[in-house]
Amino acid sequence: MVLRQTILAERSGVAALMTLAVLSASCGAGWHQPGQLEPGSLWPRQQVQVWSGATARRWHAVRIGPDSISGIPFVQPTSCDSCRIVLPRAAVDSICLGDPVGGFWKTVGIVLTASALALSYVCRGGCGAEY
Repeated sequence: MVLRQTILAERSGVAALMTLAVLSASCGAGWHQPGQLEPGSLWPRQQVQVWSGATARRWHAVRIGPDSISGIPFVQPTSCDSCRIVLPRAAVDSICLGDPVGGFWKTVGIVLTASALALSYVCRGGCGAEY
């Protein structure tokens, strides 16, 4: 009977860790594909992945024209207009918008909440109680 309880406890622990790992990995930067993009400028600090073939470019200060998309590589300042790269829209396979800072804080929130729930579950019989 004790062995069975030990195995069940180990399986519960593994399941909790796997759930926490999946929840943590699912947050990330929150990359998503937008709907139809109209010509114009996006918010200057908006991070954008521009996919062309097997290459993904990470830009900000993105401008969308009727026949081209341009942006500044994310590692360069948004004021570096000489760093701007232009691609024809026909060469772009897809575009994803992301928010890595927001994704980071969502991940932190999920990890802390899941940890608190796991701790309250483990301690439901009274953590630190003398036996």
